[in-house]
This record gives sequence, C-alpha cells and structure tokens, in this order.
Amino acid sequence: MKSMTGYAKISKNINDVFYTVEIKGVNHKYLNISFFLPYLFSSFEARSLPTVQSEIKRGSISIKTDIRGNFESDLIVPDLELAKSYFRAFKEIEREIGVELRLDLGQLLEIKDIFKMSLDIQTEEKIWEGFRTVLVETIAAYNKSRETEGEKLKAYLEDKIASLDEIMKQMSAYESQNREKYKEMLLQSLKDNFSEIQMDPQRIEQEVIMTIQRADIGEEISRVFAHISRTRDLMKSSEDVGSEMDFIFQEISREINTLSAKSKIPEVLNLVVESKTIVKKLREQIQNIE
Repeated sequence: MKSMTGYAKISKNINDVFYTVEIKGVNHKYLNISFFLPYLFSSFEARSLPTVQSEIKRGSISIKTDIRGNFESDLIVPDLELAKSYFRAFKEIEREIGVELRLDLGQLLEIKDIFKMSLDIQTEEKIWEGFRTVLVETIAAYNKSRETEGEKLKAYLEDKIASLDEIMKQMSAYESQNREKYKEMLLQSLKDNFSEIQMDPQRIEQEVIMTIQRADIGEEISRVFAHISRTRDLMKSSEDVGSEMDFIFQEISREINTLSAKSKIPEVLNLVVESKTIVKKLREQIQNIE
C-alpha cells in the first residue's frame, strides 16, 4: 500500500552531463503530472510519460529537471540569414525616412530571434538516454518514500479499523434490546393514537412484527463487518487500492447513518456517534492512499 505523498531527488553525472531530477507528489483524485524541463529538452516530457504512468497511478506529481554539461558550449547558433534581413530592413528604413539610424553590431545582437539554441540529433539522444536513466532511478526512490508513508498510514488504518470492528461487536450485542425497545415504542404509539378504534389483535401483531423486522439493525452491522473484512484484504495488497477503499468507506458511512436512524436505545446511539467519528477520520486518511 502506497501513499500519494512522497519526495525524491537524485543528481547524477553521466558521460559529462549533469542531471538533477526532483519528484514531489501529493494526493489527487486522478493522475496529474506537471513537468518542468529546460526549454531545449521540452520533447522529453512526452517521451517520459509512459515511464511515469507505468509506475505512478494516482496523485498530483511535480517533476523538476535540470540538465547541464559541456554540450552548452556549442548550444547557441546564430541565424545569419535572419540577421542580414534585419540589417537590410534597417537600411531601408533609413533610406525611406532620410535619417541615419546608426545601427551598430551591439544593437543587432540584442534581437533575440537571431540566436537559437540547437542540438544535433545524436547529442540529444545521448542526453535523453542519460535523463531516462536518472528519471527511472528517481521514480524508484519516490515510490520507496511513498511505501514508507504507506506503512505509517496502514498502521493508523489498522488501529482505527480495529476500533470500528469492536464498536460493531458491541452494537451487535444490543441488537435484541434495541429491537424490543422499538417494539415497545411502536405498541405504545398504537395504544396512544388508536385506542378507540376496534382492530384485530392478530393483525396488529403481524404488522408490528413486520415493522420491527424493517427496523432491525442486524443487516447493517453485518454489512459493516463485510466491508471491514474487505478493507483488511485490500491493505495486504501491493496494488493501487485507494479508490476502492474510498468507495468502501462511503458505503460504511451510509450503513452507519442508517443505524443512527434505527437506533432506539442510548447505548446504540452512543456507539453510532463513536463509529461516525472513526469513519470520518478513516475517510480523511484514505484520500492519501494510491
């Protein structure tokens, strides 16, 4: 089980090119990847995506990269034809307005379009291979940090789930008492509101039994136990289980809300309040699981 929160940074020199790759991740419903690459290597983003997506399934991921090396000494290439065009255009303006603009070389060099950064294909491929190596290593370190965080989360979840399991067992012990209290309340209500109406006692008994069955808390408790069992199985898995666990605890929350509506004795109501508090904490922490 992995957390979506993690961090890793690796710097490495490969064939006289110095790479730094930093990965940060926080929780997110889907996989959202943001690359920060030097402009010259912007094409590396699309080439890197399959590698990242194969190892990271969910989270908001920031990948920052710095690439330095002796290739930078031959990086800037002048566009001589463009420079000539600028020069001719200035001269034409001078002739047209009859004023000498006194264009010098320094002014011409300030025009950014005249200079371009360019790498030959072989050099770019060599740098890409080095970058991919460092990226893979950084992803591995990032996943290791997420596993460490995941173990902490797992311990927290196990503790809270054990508490929830114990509460459900206590609640189950009050099942018959809660049912009898409901029956008592229902019969009292019939007596208070329909005492003057002649009704078949046998029919009344049948209706009371059917109503009590609908108000029984046993089904909800059983479903919560089943959800707890499934959650424990998921926590043993090495796959991404966050989405399913989130769904399971939504279902547990619904079952507990139903228990709240069906609870007729203080003991069960108190346990419902305790279970709601635990489930709220669990749902908050599950948002951090991949």
